[in-house]
Formats: sequence, structure tokens, C-alpha cells
Amino acid sequence: MKQGITIQERLKDLRIERHLKLEELAELTQISKSALGSYENDVKKEISHKSILKLAEFYGVSTDYLLCATENRNRPDAGLTELHINDDMVELLKSGHINNRLLCEIATHENFTALMTDAEIYVDGIATMRFQDINASLEAVRAEILKKY
Repeated sequence: MKQGITIQERLKDLRIERHLKLEELAELTQISKSALGSYENDVKKEISHKSILKLAEFYGVSTDYLLCATENRNRPDAGLTELHINDDMVELLKSGHINNRLLCEIATHENFTALMTDAEIYVDGIATMRFQDINASLEAVRAEILKKY
């Protein structure tokens, strides 16, 4: 299973997201078309600091994102409390026991909301059935006790 994305893939993805050709990107960033093409296709091509900064600014992403050091396009401004992520989830994400990249892809998929809604219906349905079972048991015990007295 693929664990990450390369810098070359990241650069190409960002350009394609904006429906830009290399020529257009070169004109907008003042970085040569040949350099941009090399950045996207040549794993061994060194990218200058100036180009990294210019491309990150152009795409509106952090340099860490551009260099694949993070999957967050921008520095996270939201605290964990705002995100309602508890300590157990933070530890799970940090542990490396799950594929965080895959989890992010699943959570940002266009049908994820439907999946979560279905899961909520299922889980709440199970909980409702259990409460109904408990209430039925209590009712039966209550009836037995009332018969005795």
C-alpha cells in the first residue's frame, strides 16, 4: 500500500488542480517551463529554495506541504478541542498502527458523510435495540416483584 506522495506528484497535482499547463504556470510564477517540468518529473532534480518558496506562495500552501513533510496544506490553526479529537484518537494517529494517509483520503471522500450517517444509523439502531431489551427485562422483573407483593 502506498504510504505517501512524492514531491514530483505533489507539484503536478497542485498544477492540475488549478487546470494549468506548464507554460501558464511558468508565466504566472516566473519559473522556467523546463525547470517546472523537471520538478514534476525528475526525482533527482534539486528544487531551489527560491522556487519552493515561490511555488508554495503561488499555490497557497505551506512549504512543508509542498515538500511532503505534512499532509496539511496550511499550518493547522484549529486546536484539538475545536476538532473534538480526544487523547485516545491523538495517540492512535501518532502510533503508526493505522495508515493516516488512507484515513484522510476516506474522511475527505465525497461519500464519507453518507458513510458516517449510515454508521450512525446502525450504531444508534443497535443502541436503541439494547435499551429496548433492557427495558423489557426490567419490565418483566418489575412484574414479577409486583406479583409477589
